[in-house]
Amino acid sequence: MKHTPHMRTIYQCVLVFLAIFTAVSTRAQTSTTNPALHGPTISHQGRTLIHPRTMATHTPLDQSRVLRPTTQINKITDLGYDIVYTFDNTTHQDMPLGRLVVGTITLGENIRYLNVLRGTRLPSAHWDTYIGQAWAYPLNAYSPVSAIMNDDYAIGVSLLYPIETYKHDALVRVGRAGGIFKGPKESRGWFIAFDLSDDKHTNQYTKLDRPAMLPPGESRSYTVAVRVIKRAGTWTNDPTGEQDWLETLLPYRQYFQSRFGPVEYTRNDRPVHALEAANVGAQSVRNPRGFFGDRSSRPDLAGFGTLARKLTKPNGFDRVMLWAPSGIYPSHLRINFPNMFTLGWKDLPLLHSTAHLFRQVPRSGKQLGFWWGRAAEYTDSWDAHTLTALDLSDTEHLADVAQKLTLAKDAGATLVGLDNFIHEHMPIWDQVRYLRAIRKIYPELKLIAEPMCCDIIHSVTPSFVAAYRSPKDGIAESDFHKIRAPNYLADFMLPGHESWAFFRYPEIVRASGAHITAARTQRDIARLADFGYVPTIVTSYQLTNPEASRAKKHGSPQYQSTSANQNTRPNRATDPSSGQCSWTSSIQKH
Repeated sequence: MKHTPHMRTIYQCVLVFLAIFTAVSTRAQTSTTNPALHGPTISHQGRTLIHPRTMATHTPLDQSRVLRPTTQINKITDLGYDIVYTFDNTTHQDMPLGRLVVGTITLGENIRYLNVLRGTRLPSAHWDTYIGQAWAYPLNAYSPVSAIMNDDYAIGVSLLYPIETYKHDALVRVGRAGGIFKGPKESRGWFIAFDLSDDKHTNQYTKLDRPAMLPPGESRSYTVAVRVIKRAGTWTNDPTGEQDWLETLLPYRQYFQSRFGPVEYTRNDRPVHALEAANVGAQSVRNPRGFFGDRSSRPDLAGFGTLARKLTKPNGFDRVMLWAPSGIYPSHLRINFPNMFTLGWKDLPLLHSTAHLFRQVPRSGKQLGFWWGRAAEYTDSWDAHTLTALDLSDTEHLADVAQKLTLAKDAGATLVGLDNFIHEHMPIWDQVRYLRAIRKIYPELKLIAEPMCCDIIHSVTPSFVAAYRSPKDGIAESDFHKIRAPNYLADFMLPGHESWAFFRYPEIVRASGAHITAARTQRDIARLADFGYVPTIVTSYQLTNPEASRAKKHGSPQYQSTSANQNTRPNRATDPSSGQCSWTSSIQKH
């Protein structure tokens, strides 16, 4: 094919970009000839699997403030070791801790790697085209771990540190090792790293919300556990099949369970019927809150009676979650769903006086839930133009929370969805004591945190993830599913976890023009359930096969539990007092 000048220019630009990217990736890892700063070499049956190639186990990231750790390497087996990093700040200023690195991993050009973004995926990668990936824990990485594997070997790397004590984030990186670390095709270089502090080249995707800064005179230790296994066979395309690579993450599971124990709630595997009481599409001058219905049924005009009766009708579901039970904000759409999910009833006397009619839902044998918009934030009025982060030291904020939850409980709810309940608004070490305090004061309420949260929060409360997508080129039903496999890490570390998967059709219909049938709905539900998720679906169809709609359990039997952890919960905060306590004091004690 003849190359035009324009095409040659494009090729040159691409080559320049690749050269720059490789150079930046190489500079990000420190090369040193000092063997004391290298990690161990691991070989098996004549094949080298990890070799430093002069790559240092620590990169400062900020050359203007360099705090170098001492390292101790503990050999566990011929195929595994721990690196213990100890940082001592002898300066007179706060110091960043840099990057902890495991490399070079020499598994060749074609690998699979563990993507821990709000769960787990195992995408394929080719060295020539791969662009480095990074996930911030606990903001959007499920756990501070990753793994690289091919058909023959799997290498897992875990970061062990007491996040609830150190109170900082970590960026999990999987990258290709370029330059002097690259190596030949059969042993192309890769690395796994953990940024404890921000890189000077950080951007919106890699910037840590709470980076590590070590105060003067203090010391901290971190352990990076590296494990290698020889795989028994070739890669299988069955996502629910045996996941032998999980064995490489056993150090993290043992550490995690020793600190946080098993799940603190009882798993319910039954599907959830999702409905909206209101929607922006229904909003108008005469219907500012966007409630569905006519003059005889719209909640703001006729009360909640009609809506409550609708929720009681038998349809195969025995759990129902209602979005926007107070309607939708009319002026400030960007902060919907409303934070005042039940307090919004008080602004309209008819809503407040008929909320008790929701109690007929649990009397009909169904569990009732309400969706709490922007649950980690606070506002003092309906349709306010701003929100602030929920402050657990502010008695006014806590009183607001108590009012909302009391109204939900009095209306018959036993489920509350926590919308946008994220580390950015409330750090997870505060989330833990907050969730436990709510459970203590409102034991009848089960909270479900959205989006899919990190492992620590998932041990305290069920989690929720959007499971649908709407690609314009979608053809097969599976094309419209985000979830393609079980949440392997949750199954591995938290047997008995509950994970909700939300599915709806308007976007799918617009993208594909498909006609959604009852049979299609049941297939979509069964697909989510097969992967171990609780199907949470917006549908007008009756559930035709309730048993096939229950979330299945996954995980190899040998990984289902660890000995003492099923009966003990070490380091759990407990309240020694007995009897009733106030909401504020419960937050403080927990």
